[in-house]
Amino acid sequence: MRGQTFLLCAMIPPGSVEAHVGRVQEALFSEHGLASSQAVPPLVPIAFLDPERLPGEFLPKLGRSAPSGWRARLQGAEWVEGHLYARIDSGGAWSALRQAALAQCGMGTGELFPVAEGFYLGCADAPEAMRSGINPSIPPASFSSAAVALIVLRPAREGPAWWSELHWEITEERPLRGRKER
Repeated sequence: MRGQTFLLCAMIPPGSVEAHVGRVQEALFSEHGLASSQAVPPLVPIAFLDPERLPGEFLPKLGRSAPSGWRARLQGAEWVEGHLYARIDSGGAWSALRQAALAQCGMGTGELFPVAEGFYLGCADAPEAMRSGINPSIPPASFSSAAVALIVLRPAREGPAWWSELHWEITEERPLRGRKER
C-alpha cells in the first residue's frame, strides 16, 4: 500500500451538511479517541476507480446519471466491514452514480475502505469489542445539492493504519445536476 495511489469518486455535500457530518467525526475522535474518524473529509464514496481507464468528461457524464430531483437523507450510523458510516437514503441516486462510474471507468485495483451508501466515518481503529458501544447520534439532515469529485488518496503507511498518515487531494469537482427530464 505504501506509495500506492487510490482514485476515489465521491459525492461532496453542501457546506451545511459537511459541517453537520464534521461535528459527528469530531465527536467520534473526542469521545473515543478514534483518529481514523477524521482521516477524510465528509464525503460519500461512490467507487474506487481505475485511473488508467478514466475517460474525458467523466464527471459531467457521471452527474447526468443521477435522477433529477434526487434528495439524500441521513439515516443513522451503521458498521460496514469494520468501518463506520453515517448511512444515507438517496432514493436511488447513489446506486445510479456508482453503476455509471464503474461502467465508464471500471473498479480500481484496490480500496482503502469499503464503499457504501453513506458518509465515511472511519473508526477502523476501534477494536472489535469496542464497536458495539460506538453508535453516534446522527441528527436528521437532508440535501438535494452536492458535487461529484475525483479524489486522489495516498497513504504513507502500509496496513490497517493507512489513515494515520494520509494525503488526499480533490483533483476535479463538478456540481451534481442530475439528468434532465424529457
